Amino acid sequence: MSDDIDSPCFRAALSTFGGMVQRQRQASHWTFLDMFEKTGIEIAALSALEQGRAALPEAEMEKISEYFGLGPDLFTKLLRSERMKAANQAAASNNGQRETVVDIARYRKLWQETTSQPTD
Repeated sequence: MSDDIDSPCFRAALSTFGGMVQRQRQASHWTFLDMFEKTGIEIAALSALEQGRAALPEAEMEKISEYFGLGPDLFTKLLRSERMKAANQAAASNNGQRETVVDIARYRKLWQETTSQPTD
């Protein structure tokens, strides 16, 4: 997850993911203590995740997703969906002209540095 955690897309995906985790936990009649015992993830971190205030490391988010049968890549799918919504809204606000979703120029220099041949 290379997105900035303050980006609107990331925040929206995190809020959706947290709500899904909360509903699954409550449907299972588990407390935060039960979740901590089952996953080893701190109670404060679980609470913040459910409220959409803080993200966990990717491995822990995948663990929770798999634990509830939501699929290991759920957060990634939610984030991709939020990015597409934002891109579609930007396109609609520009009278159908799409804005650049990925700035290739930003990555070009790094790519050139990592793939160039060494000089003698």
